[in-house]
Formats: sequence, structure tokens, C-alpha cells
Amino acid sequence: MQTIQQQIAALQVIVHEQHVSAKRQRLLNIALFGIIITGSLIAAVRPIGDATFDTITCKGWKVVDADAKTRIVACVKADASATVGWIDQDGKLRINAGTFADGEAALTFADKNEKKRITAIIDGEGSGTMSWADKRGVVRIGAGIDANGNVLLPTYDFIPLAKP
Repeated sequence: MQTIQQQIAALQVIVHEQHVSAKRQRLLNIALFGIIITGSLIAAVRPIGDATFDTITCKGWKVVDADAKTRIVACVKADASATVGWIDQDGKLRINAGTFADGEAALTFADKNEKKRITAIIDGEGSGTMSWADKRGVVRIGAGIDANGNVLLPTYDFIPLAKP
């Protein structure tokens, strides 16, 4: 009788261990299934390569190069101005284009020292001007047309050319 009791107890231990093992197996299966589903969702959502959009709406953006340096920036400010700037590999603003609340539109080119060298402006009244500056940023040549069509040719410091 003792052996039958021992055998029943041993069978109960085995059944209990198998029950615990089955629970563990179910939990492991659920965890594995969750990992597979999560990985599939991430792979489906994350774009590979270039992305294409019909419309992106934002107040500003920047484009960075392979070294994460900002190279192009665009923004709209609270004063209703909107600008786009191109930045060289040294972090210097070289080209800037913008529109402003007063109706002005401007395009500026700068040298590697960020000195404005060429500027084109159309003001809110319809006058348009162009100017060219030396390496110090001092305007040397300018020309324009006012809103009425009058030609504007301002004079600046005259620097004579060297004689041959």
C-alpha cells in the first residue's frame, strides 16, 4: 500500500511539473508571438530609402548632410516673414531668400566670410534694386528702378583702376 501511495504522489508531482511546464511554454509562445508582431509592424512603418509625400505642413524644416550638419533651413516667423537659407560645409550662411510682411522680397549671396556680396531686393512699393559689394561688404555698385519706372543709379566711392 505504501508503494501505491508513493507512486500516486510521484505521478502528482510529474503532472504538476508538466502543468507548470505547459504554462511556461504558453508564456514563451505568447512572448515570441508578440516580438514577431512588433518587429513586423516596425518594418512595415519604417520607410526604407527615400520617402515621397504629397504635402508636408510645418513651420520650419532643415536639411542635414551625412555628418548631420545643417545645410538648408526654411522657416516662417510670427511676423509673417518666410526665409530659406543655404549653408556651406563650414556652417556659414551663403545664400538667403525671403519674403517679408511689408511686401519686400530679397535674395542675398554671401562669401565664405558671410559678407553680403550680391543683393537683389524688391520692396513693397514695387521698386527693385541690385547691389554688389566688395570683400568687406561695402556696396560698390548699385542699380535699380523705382515703382514709377525711374532708373536709379546711385554713386559710391570711386576706386580707380590701375593704369596699364
